[in-house]
Amino acid sequence: MKYPSEYFKANFPKERPALDKKIKKIYEAQYIDNRQGKSPMSNISQKLESWMHKQVANTIKPNSRLLEIGAGTLNHLNYEKGYKTYDVVEPFQELVDQSHQKKFINNFYKDIFEINEKYDFIFSVATLEHLTNLPKIVSKAAIQLDENGKFLAAIPSEGGFLWGTSWRISTGLEFFIRHRLNYGNLMRHEHVNNFYEIESFLRIIFKKVNIRHLGISGHLSLYQFFECSEPILEVCQKFSRV
Repeated sequence: MKYPSEYFKANFPKERPALDKKIKKIYEAQYIDNRQGKSPMSNISQKLESWMHKQVANTIKPNSRLLEIGAGTLNHLNYEKGYKTYDVVEPFQELVDQSHQKKFINNFYKDIFEINEKYDFIFSVATLEHLTNLPKIVSKAAIQLDENGKFLAAIPSEGGFLWGTSWRISTGLEFFIRHRLNYGNLMRHEHVNNFYEIESFLRIIFKKVNIRHLGISGHLSLYQFFECSEPILEVCQKFSRV
């Protein structure tokens, strides 16, 4: 499935589906627990997610200027060595405050539109599926790349058969046992974009997009990794103003 430019102009920014009132009460604690791998299933998920971090880290060259979008608890720093500078965008301040690695970060931003610097690599791990204004944010990231810079994104295969089955029989089941609540409501609130949309938009604004899967294909994978280069700046400028 391929979405054209008109689709993104007409359907973004998206409205995030409402949370169940009972889930809303435990939402922040649940979010932090998931990011820190405190439950058995979230701990297993974190181990699987290491594939995404490794794809990013293995692509980044030493002595590079880095910007991470959606840095969370700064756990990707465990995978990076020998960078020149490391800046982050993370609006959820409580996640950053819990990290012991804050001292390794050069600059903190709550919004990518605060940034005017150029970077060798701009990347995100399990973030693009959450962005209600995906086109605007990713286009701005592309604009901030240096001449030979690359945009790297690792995502869960949201919308795919294997991904949907895996969370329902693991994290979703654990969540129901613990709280007697529907984890699907939380997932729909969090993952507003599927992998088809993400791949389609990256192909609209970049001339080169390479993909790797933890699995066989989009539907039969848990995670995907995109390596993007040569942004089409006139297209990025239009979407970044939307």
